Amino acid sequence: MVLDRALIFLYEQVLEIELGDIGPIDRADEPRRLPTVLSRKEVHRLFDAMSTGPNRLIVHLLYGSGLRLSEALRLRVKELDVGTSRLHVRDGKGGTDRTTVLPERLHGPLRRHLKTVKAQHEADCANGVGGVSLPDALAEKYPNAATEWRWQYVFPSTTLSEDPRSGAVRRHHRSDSAVQRAVKKAAEATRFPSVMASWCWRGTRCRRGDAKYN
Repeated sequence: MVLDRALIFLYEQVLEIELGDIGPIDRADEPRRLPTVLSRKEVHRLFDAMSTGPNRLIVHLLYGSGLRLSEALRLRVKELDVGTSRLHVRDGKGGTDRTTVLPERLHGPLRRHLKTVKAQHEADCANGVGGVSLPDALAEKYPNAATEWRWQYVFPSTTLSEDPRSGAVRRHHRSDSAVQRAVKKAAEATRFPSVMASWCWRGTRCRRGDAKYN
């Protein structure tokens, strides 16, 4: 099977799926070019093919804010600044921090999503399991921070699990495989192969100034 380089980039860099040995791959040495940018109609066609919920909201962030999947999943409540339409990425690729745009059209969906997440967090706290894992130094300095709302994941897991470091029962962030399956299903539903290839350009909206996305 021969795969386009843009499709390989989608899986390995954006969705962070290791393809492994998949046979012959077309890596011809033609001049490098950016993948074709999706039209607004095509972008919304892919979004519309996804079920409403956290996975769809995550994919909106991948496109609108230029995040990698792992960066979106690791977002904590305190890193969202709806007031200034910014979000802060901590320990991104290469261990660096950066600030990026938070599209205005996502403000409402994020507020509604966080309202649900907060209710779940409060229920967890009432059951004695309302906490998340923190960097070791921070956990030692502020032992109560793990249960503070601002430190919770924006996209928490639907299930509780045991923290291998502390043995405490925590709610980790959402699984990357759940998002990957949702994107794959939507791409197949559109029956438009170029949609998948175009997802490799996370910053498409920002780079071309797609003001209507805001």
